[in-house]
Amino acid sequence: MKKLMTLALISGAIALNGQAQTLADAIKLTDKEQFEKATSAFKTILSVPQQSADAWFYMGENYWESEHSDSAEFCYRKGLSVNANSALNMVGIGKVLWAKGKKSEGQAQFESAVAHVCDKANKCTKQTQEKVYLEVAEAISQGPSKDPVKAQEFIAKAIDLDPKDPEIYVLKGDVLFDANPRDGSAPLENYKLAMNLAPLDAKPIARKAFMYYRAKNFSGSIEEYTNAIALDPAFAPAYSGRAEANFMAHNYDAATADYDKYLSLNQGSRSARVRYAKFLFLVKKYDEALKEISALQKTGATDPTLKRIAGYSMTEKGDFENAKEQMNEYFIEQLPEKVIPSDYEYMGKIYAGLVTKTDSLVGSTAPNYDSLACEMCMKAARLDRSKDYLFIEAVKSYTKARLYDRAIGAVLEKMKVTGKVEANDWYYLGNAALKSKKWMLADSAWTQYITRQPSIYQGYLFRARAQAGLDSTDSKSWQAKPFYEEVIRKMKPEEREKSKADLEEAYNYLGLFYLYSKDAKDLPKARCFFEKVQALNAGTSITKQVTDVMLKTKELKDIAPGGCE
Repeated sequence: MKKLMTLALISGAIALNGQAQTLADAIKLTDKEQFEKATSAFKTILSVPQQSADAWFYMGENYWESEHSDSAEFCYRKGLSVNANSALNMVGIGKVLWAKGKKSEGQAQFESAVAHVCDKANKCTKQTQEKVYLEVAEAISQGPSKDPVKAQEFIAKAIDLDPKDPEIYVLKGDVLFDANPRDGSAPLENYKLAMNLAPLDAKPIARKAFMYYRAKNFSGSIEEYTNAIALDPAFAPAYSGRAEANFMAHNYDAATADYDKYLSLNQGSRSARVRYAKFLFLVKKYDEALKEISALQKTGATDPTLKRIAGYSMTEKGDFENAKEQMNEYFIEQLPEKVIPSDYEYMGKIYAGLVTKTDSLVGSTAPNYDSLACEMCMKAARLDRSKDYLFIEAVKSYTKARLYDRAIGAVLEKMKVTGKVEANDWYYLGNAALKSKKWMLADSAWTQYITRQPSIYQGYLFRARAQAGLDSTDSKSWQAKPFYEEVIRKMKPEEREKSKADLEEAYNYLGLFYLYSKDAKDLPKARCFFEKVQALNAGTSITKQVTDVMLKTKELKDIAPGGCE
């Protein structure tokens, strides 16, 4: 989440003997995503003997916003070395720990910061106290242990201290929207409050535009970014935001023009060029993205995300070997907490793409890329519940590789993790169970599928197979019969031609039932169903067996067909 820094808050929280304006300007550079220029400005501020712990904090924030969390942590710790009671740097350290999944350690830092600013003996200003509340709220609303409810509690405390600070309402809108992206009304109300309190600031409008973008209202997003630009033509993030919204709206020329403007405003900024490389990938200009990444790396850029985008681009180009090399290097260099679901998703695509190249290899020399592709899909799905389709992709691949137990496990995990069970989940579970001859599980799955899709014949066909599997060979009870009869009833006329083998299977089973059943033996019906098999002429082994053997048996050869219409 981007911060909305108010000059009054900054000036009130920091006393630098006349350098508050300089610090405020450095923070504005961070807001405008001019991270390298901001770093230079912070270094100048911190070159004086009497360093400010708060200046170290904001320099850390600059690194944090540019996704250099290790450098951010260094700055926060330097801030604490200057002033061991610096509440903001306590929060900074807590944020780093929280993002790494170290919830208890991060929480301890947050509690220390809050205790310090709330202790009257420390004589902290209301603005400092408010700032700490907001920083804690922002930190705990993100990361693997995000807690939007607790974040709102801290935001409420900040409002009590200063109900006219626009930063509070921007953050509140962000947290509300992250917690429930389907409801934009409450976030929008807070963004409007921020805009009313800071009518000359482009940032609240840009946040509103980003909310529309995430809600897939791209025309609304473009309009709001345009409003932000009209208010502040030098506000670079509005151009990159509008570029991405234009791209999603298929306004490709406008998107490219916006990114050109973004680069011109951030001339000489390596971070801006990194973001541009990501945009080139987004607009499917993979060769251009790779060229820009190569140029950046020659300047000394070491951002791991460059290898991520290079790996993605190579994957899209079908260059799976080099893509694998890039992504392996990326995983080595990237901090674990910075790995995102799509990283694993692309590794899955890479391994799947490499499968065909190993078809000629046998034995221990053939890498098990099928299985690796499945595992990557599973990792991505576990990290992001919105990617639940990846569970099913893994199931399909496991089934194709005949790893049926793993396919079953993947479906069951998808059901448990997502909390929602769809008809197709039962389909894939039943299919894998049938193939692994787990007849009871298969029967249970197809029962559930039929309940949800009662008009589709395949559910009855597969439950019939499960029932046939459950049936005893020694004392056959013919319990699949009613389900094969439903196959015949449910199959639509237009399906009969393209699904001959399925229909033939049902006819053949019923023919066998009336031929061999002890209690319902009916030879005319048996011959009738076998003749239906012959007439279908599906060209299967059943067709040949019925034509060459069953219809010529002593019991049936002289029997007239009847009773199966």
